[in-house]
Amino acid sequence: MAKERVVLDDVARDAGVSRSTVSLVLRGNPVVARATAERVLASIRRLGYVYNRNAAALRSRKTHSVGIIEANIKNAFFSAMSVGVEKELDKAGMAILWANAAERVEKQARAIEVMLEYGVDGLLICPAAGTRREDLEILTAHQVPFVLFCRHLPGLGGDYIGAANRRGAEDAVRHLLSLGHRNLVFVGGSPVTSPWRDRTGGFVAALREAGLPAGPEMLYPAETSIAAGAAMAREILAASPRPTAALCYTDIVALGLMMGLENEGVRPGRDFGVVGFDNLDEAALYRPPLTTVACPPEPLGAEAARLLLGRIDNPEAPPARLEIPSPLVVRESCGAPAALGLEMAKP
Repeated sequence: MAKERVVLDDVARDAGVSRSTVSLVLRGNPVVARATAERVLASIRRLGYVYNRNAAALRSRKTHSVGIIEANIKNAFFSAMSVGVEKELDKAGMAILWANAAERVEKQARAIEVMLEYGVDGLLICPAAGTRREDLEILTAHQVPFVLFCRHLPGLGGDYIGAANRRGAEDAVRHLLSLGHRNLVFVGGSPVTSPWRDRTGGFVAALREAGLPAGPEMLYPAETSIAAGAAMAREILAASPRPTAALCYTDIVALGLMMGLENEGVRPGRDFGVVGFDNLDEAALYRPPLTTVACPPEPLGAEAARLLLGRIDNPEAPPARLEIPSPLVVRESCGAPAALGLEMAKP
């Protein structure tokens, strides 16, 4: 009987590594640790694996497919953004592979490996919370075009597109101050993500610009959900001095906070000002309609897809960093306590 041909998966299994790692070793890529590379090479010799360069050449051709890895598909912003991504890639004739990292770095790593094995022409990635630069360097090693969206990573080169987070937060705080609010808080989001750092940075900068206190006690991190926003209401109202307005990490958190305030007998837009971030469709439908920093998810998704398609066509172009204009959309939720005769601290 003829001996069954040894394939890449056999080597990976024998060496206890991923298929992608074996591929890197075969190409002589230095990103793989020396001890790991030696283990892979030993498995290749033991199993008698023969590298098929013709097959490798075929695999290097474009597959007309793109991978998309989202940090958390439960987040309504990502769901809405996906519509813009899909429309743009569909026009380009690209097939789409979707993955949800669920804010887990290890799940994100598995998704990346699978997409590399399928030979996608490029990747759109919103990094999961806690992602390090090293977690995405495999993409550079494989020379796969990629674009980060919504979240950037310090020290990682490449393309990025997201909202004008800091500027948007500054504009929102200035507007609240113009209405007479002086005791403000920032609600929601995770400190390990770049949008939270950028938005809280703008929040703090605008308060200091006005000569107001801006300490860590004014920041209330929380899960990005309606339930988490609602749960924060009682804690915020118990603070001293009592806050009169909040800038929220997202519209979802803001809508939850307004529900929580109502449960405490506090009327959003009258007794307490609330501003969100994103301008989801639901923001205008709530009562009172939500004031928000607009970063429409669908146009951002379309622009992210166009950026990736350009990178695939021109891999040697300089990296691009794009911020989508994020203007403040003023509605009724931010409140004007000075006009209502409420006691406000002096600036």
